[in-house]
Amino acid sequence: MEVNIDSLIPFEKLKSDVDGVFQIVERNGKVVLLKDNQPVYIIVKYDSDLKPVDEVMKIVSPKYTLQEAMKEVLLESEDRTMHAAELADEIYNRKLYLKKDGTKAEYNQIRARCGHYPELFEALPGNIIKLRDDV
Repeated sequence: MEVNIDSLIPFEKLKSDVDGVFQIVERNGKVVLLKDNQPVYIIVKYDSDLKPVDEVMKIVSPKYTLQEAMKEVLLESEDRTMHAAELADEIYNRKLYLKKDGTKAEYNQIRARCGHYPELFEALPGNIIKLRDDV
């Protein structure tokens, strides 16, 4: 990506001179915001001749179901067990499963999924989820 030197803007300028930053975007098509002299953000003028905005902004969701994501993480964990909250965090951090609104599955959803798939999971006391050994 080619960037004009006058399109390199300190992040602080966005806070102090928003109009000035967007004038540069209008003129050059983009600006690169710098923090500690390192690029951190790019602001690009939208080009309607390119892809439709809904296609550009579309969230790509993972292809795993929640139970598949649970199995994937538990297979790699010690003793194939994990606390439900930790399991929910790990699934989210790896982006294996997201709810339709893009947020993470909560531990109570993880716990409930165990009840729906008793052949895969066992819910132990203390909200510990175990992947069955025969899986």
